Amino acid sequence: MKSIKYISRTVLVVTFLALGWACDSFLDVNEDPTSPTAVAENLQLPALLGEFSYEVIGNEPSRTTSLWIQQTAFTGFAPSADNYDHDEADVNNMWNWTYAQVLNNAKQLDELATNNGNYAYSGIAKVIEAWSFAILTDLWGDIPYTESHDPTNPTPAYDTQEFVYGKIFELLDAAIADFQQTSPVSPGTDDLLYGGDMDKWERLAYSLIARYNLRLSEAPGNSAATRAQAALTALANGFQDNSDDADFAYYDQDGSQNPWFQFVIDGKWDTRNQLSATYVNMLTNLNDPRLKVQARAPGAVDNNGLVAGFTYDPDTTTFIGHVNGLDGNGATAYSSIGNFYSDPDAPLTWMSYAELKFIEAEATLISSGAAAAQPIYEEAIQASMDKLGVDAADAATYITGLPLLAASADPLEDLIVQKSIANFLSLEVFNDWRRTGYPELTPITNNPRSPSGAIPVRYPYPFSELSNNVDNVQATGVPTGVNALETKVWWDAN
Repeated sequence: MKSIKYISRTVLVVTFLALGWACDSFLDVNEDPTSPTAVAENLQLPALLGEFSYEVIGNEPSRTTSLWIQQTAFTGFAPSADNYDHDEADVNNMWNWTYAQVLNNAKQLDELATNNGNYAYSGIAKVIEAWSFAILTDLWGDIPYTESHDPTNPTPAYDTQEFVYGKIFELLDAAIADFQQTSPVSPGTDDLLYGGDMDKWERLAYSLIARYNLRLSEAPGNSAATRAQAALTALANGFQDNSDDADFAYYDQDGSQNPWFQFVIDGKWDTRNQLSATYVNMLTNLNDPRLKVQARAPGAVDNNGLVAGFTYDPDTTTFIGHVNGLDGNGATAYSSIGNFYSDPDAPLTWMSYAELKFIEAEATLISSGAAAAQPIYEEAIQASMDKLGVDAADAATYITGLPLLAASADPLEDLIVQKSIANFLSLEVFNDWRRTGYPELTPITNNPRSPSGAIPVRYPYPFSELSNNVDNVQATGVPTGVNALETKVWWDAN
């Protein structure tokens, strides 16, 4: 089954979506002569944040890659993204929405706020711009950057991923510089992420710098030691505890619910993205207490959505996952995504303190060895347990029962496996798997469409680009359609 093209929007952003609607291509923007020629920063910001959260963080990238790295599985019939049936049509919306909506609107907000001297707003816009470009280039490799905001150029040239990453760091550095300036007008309730707390926005920018330095630790021409040290330097100014987490709020109202609720729990869409047997078995074998938070009991959700009156005791329930790639019999027999992540009003985590501690642990592992990384590794797991509300005694038993990194045959594997659990349903699990090879996964066997049957490592370029910008697409050297799925991006040296 092809990916469903979702067109609903959160009620938080509907009012403002006249800013930068896409026309025939992502660079053509309608201008409504009846609309105001300038919209204040406090009206632009909620639209930008809502769109970024729903369309970029909580949408297609995390849903599809969660299948590929076998945290979720599709319980319907092939073909589907679970069978690596993911082509230029399936990725079209993600590409166009990110360029035409999020990036265009971020650029407009940045320019307006900079011109007005309202640097708190321009800093936020730069963070969203940097983050959006990072997600695009992580999924596609070479992408338009230099010419991407030129409305007179419908066929923008593609920049290399190495070049784009340089610009991402420049944007984040510029955002931090903005946050450190006096801003006559600053966000308040219009900041739907942090409520106007600019210190937290600055810590988020530093945390992203740490993440992206580690991303490039094995990239051609890069030194793992140098990138690890850069990550450690940045994270000293990053998140300090779980209260800094970038958790975007949703509400139990039509059109405002959590994206995972809309996509896999609410019967109006499709409930057949359930938990993978690979993931359930991994956490079961680890006796990980987070499983009962990350999973619902089988039978809690069927093909019509939540089962009315269903109750269970998570301490006595056996959780059941579906084998990726195999045909399933719908939602009823399997565990679906847990309430913490998929209730209508569950927040969507963009980035967490737990992730930052895992970044610190890995960077320390690279620079100083396993013994030095051990206490940070344990702090990272504890931060994840605390966020999910795991009982303190259960968390302590779990952490003390894990092998010491210094005693492990591969401490990096142990660390990344734990990080993947903490980053449940995040695109970062896919990025870390490509970068490190962990967790170890077995490709599905049921009619894969990727050329050799291997797990995909990138997205194919979208139909809109193949139709309107084909010469520049071909210049990247990446095959079209599903043949692109096994072509690594530049930083993926694994």
